[in-house]
Amino acid sequence: MRGRGRLLAALAVALMCAPGTFLRTDIPTAPPRNIGLVQVQGESPAPAPGWEVAGVWQYRAQSLLFGGFSALLALNDHTLRAFSDRGARFTLTEPDRPAPRPDSRPDVVRQLVAPADANDLWDIESATRDPVSNKYWLGYENHHAIHRFTIASAPDGKRDLEEEEVDWTANSGAEAMVRLADGRFLVLPEGEDYGLIYTGDPVEGANPQRFAFDNPAPGFAVTDVAQLPDGRLLLLLRDLAWGYPIFTSRLAIGTVPENAGVLAPQIVMALDPTIPRENYEGLAVRPRADGRIDVWLISDDNFNPLQRNILML
Repeated sequence: MRGRGRLLAALAVALMCAPGTFLRTDIPTAPPRNIGLVQVQGESPAPAPGWEVAGVWQYRAQSLLFGGFSALLALNDHTLRAFSDRGARFTLTEPDRPAPRPDSRPDVVRQLVAPADANDLWDIESATRDPVSNKYWLGYENHHAIHRFTIASAPDGKRDLEEEEVDWTANSGAEAMVRLADGRFLVLPEGEDYGLIYTGDPVEGANPQRFAFDNPAPGFAVTDVAQLPDGRLLLLLRDLAWGYPIFTSRLAIGTVPENAGVLAPQIVMALDPTIPRENYEGLAVRPRADGRIDVWLISDDNFNPLQRNILML
């Protein structure tokens, strides 16, 4: 990575950590009124040259809409937006910023889709955006689709991925998706040895072309992808491991495949010795004026009171 990379993580605990609290308490279905925030790790070195950990934060809220975050976007004005397996979005100010604090103005709402799609489109797994128009796209699993939204989060077009286009299982959909700087879209399904590149906006009918994926960590699955300022791809990978939590994660960097070629990234860092082990599924990058790059990660707690949703820089 050119320049220095800063990892930031924030931990969002969906319900409460103690399982007894989960079992005794009725969890609200409405968006949470209050979202607590605490920093659980400060600046620390990372086990890879050019990287450092800037912080790890933990969010707490009691709501069935809070948690399960599987995709992450870096918006303008140091704002992040996470999307969940239950069709919710969580918009927050980056927690390393002095104000406004995300726990003072919580913004957790349902991601609205057209009424005809309400029963199908709820399991959000990937997200990407156009920094010029501020439109964004979400990838869904179970019902395989890519949905476009306006800057105001209004539905703005959808593409169902038909069986002749993809052969994904119900729980292995568009796990990672990025709109490239040249307007193409790259999609990686979970646990597959190939991906898709669309020549343009999939919602507008752009055709996909397959490329091979040479997994740098066999057994790991890509859970998110982002494009770095130099054009390369930063990939987040996750696998199951012994111990608790049962997850292990890696970061890898590779070149965008061309002409039905091969995406062959290389591992640049294991996250386990650097930050708390969790189910990291969301990734976003933000270039800084000083040439460094902020890399944000967020984890999916699977709505398990013993797991945590972590947001990290």
